[in-house]
Amino acid sequence: MDEREYINRISPGRRDINQRMVHRGFVFPFGAYPEEPFDQRIGYDSRFIEDSGLYNYEISVSHERVLSVFISLLRLMPGQAHVVAQVHTDDYYRECDSYVSETPVSVADLIDWIMTWRSVAADDGFFGIGAFCDEPAAEVFLDEHKSIHMYHHDPQLIETTLEGMGIPFRMGLRFFWDEPHYHEPLPLSDEDSDDFLSAFEDLADKYGLMLEDEEDDNIDEDGDPMGVTCWRVEVRGYRQNEEDLTRRDGGFYSTYYLNAASRFEAGIQVETYLEHRQEHVDLYLQMARVPLELLTANLRDANKLPGEPGVWLETDKYEFDIGHRA
Repeated sequence: MDEREYINRISPGRRDINQRMVHRGFVFPFGAYPEEPFDQRIGYDSRFIEDSGLYNYEISVSHERVLSVFISLLRLMPGQAHVVAQVHTDDYYRECDSYVSETPVSVADLIDWIMTWRSVAADDGFFGIGAFCDEPAAEVFLDEHKSIHMYHHDPQLIETTLEGMGIPFRMGLRFFWDEPHYHEPLPLSDEDSDDFLSAFEDLADKYGLMLEDEEDDNIDEDGDPMGVTCWRVEVRGYRQNEEDLTRRDGGFYSTYYLNAASRFEAGIQVETYLEHRQEHVDLYLQMARVPLELLTANLRDANKLPGEPGVWLETDKYEFDIGHRA
């Protein structure tokens, strides 16, 4: 099994990428579409958020215009902004893991990246990308449904821009993702096919994305704390070169099963576990909570103390050669 096969663990879709759902002239993206025909209208709705003093816009356009509208709104951002990405996770209680760049990056450079990976940005139902800044506060995000969300302090600027692109205001605009719908990754037809995990790794390497791991995010769908629970954590890691500490040797992908009370604690446990082996985390690919009853019998047997924090299994390790500077 080569590196590409390892990182694409989700079964590829069987449809051709050009076989998108179309209903009454509205073209849905390949990777997100309603279970039943849905009259998705082109337009935007907005609301004022008192706490932040920002206006929130939710925008719907047909697939063929998604990238052009998204990029036009990105160009309204300041020249430097933080990158934010959302990537599909197998977590039982949430759909996506969120990643943010530590420092602001060039928005123009980010637009170039989006155009390079435009098939993933515009069509993959397991990937979302955007940018935000704090001063002045603003955000624009293309989610995994390929709907656009924007937060901004200047409604005249945003509404003039949207209506200038032929996107009308529609109070109470409905979105297909409020109803039962499907998500799919792009199909892998050949070794040059784009996929959301390859795009994510490239984005993370380029902009130094960090997984958001708030200490208090270990809650269920009702918002109740879960306490110590089982996690499956997938990482890309490396071994430090013993003679030259600026070099990384022995790259690997691996999966760890552990018990932890929070996402933050799960990360600390994995990093401590690896440090004892002179290994380090390069990138968290996902942190997913798995209810004990959904584990296989073999995994349940391996988790000897389900209420006790700690790493209890490493599996699926795939090694590859690297030799780049730390």
